[in-house]
Amino acid sequence: MNAQAWLNLISDFLFPGNCPICEGPPYRRMDSYMCLECMDELPWITGGGCKLCGIPMSGMEFGGLTCQSCREEVRSFRAGRSLFLLDRNGRKLVHEIKYHGVRCVLKDLPHWLERCGGIPEYLEDALLIPVPLHGKRLKSRGFNQSLWIARALNDEIAGTEVLEILMRERNTPSQTKLDRKSRKANVKNAFALKPRTCLDTKKPMVLVDDVFTTGATLDSCAQVLSGMGCEDVRVLVLGHG
Repeated sequence: MNAQAWLNLISDFLFPGNCPICEGPPYRRMDSYMCLECMDELPWITGGGCKLCGIPMSGMEFGGLTCQSCREEVRSFRAGRSLFLLDRNGRKLVHEIKYHGVRCVLKDLPHWLERCGGIPEYLEDALLIPVPLHGKRLKSRGFNQSLWIARALNDEIAGTEVLEILMRERNTPSQTKLDRKSRKANVKNAFALKPRTCLDTKKPMVLVDDVFTTGATLDSCAQVLSGMGCEDVRVLVLGHG
């Protein structure tokens, strides 16, 4: 048993958790928090899809086209990738991180990247910018899951850098129960660049979040970066749905 496997076992003893899909004991395979069988059941997004949100498009095996939802919007980012679809299992995985604060799930990121393909190339030399929480929500929750995801990506993909340069100026209501139009209005002008921020506007900027639903939050963040002259703004999320 290698050192990481021992650390996983000790971590589970001190901070017990469960596989987010079947709720069985974690680390059954030593190097994976989630059961590998459960991981295989997630609807991973492989191959091509919508160039702006990453959702698979029927009959497509290449990127470059946009889905109907993205065609109906004017996006402020030029490309997007999602790792998996938010079916029942996908939602359970995201909820384990977002609402239960189980950061250990993100130790499985290397396995996730193997199943998706092309993510390291998509993030090459990029600045990873987590979508921020408002100060009140951050204090209440105790963590920003988007920052966790960005740091996990940074640990796995050489040449990237995490920058916390955005702030949420308005404590907007949750987007969960809002329709598309209301989501867009809810986050309009909700974000801003932190004071005294200097940016290399030539580098790829990748906004990182947990989910892509309508893209309203990500687009509002992208507008800030585009307004500062950033030429290559992209997004990457865990789940799409």
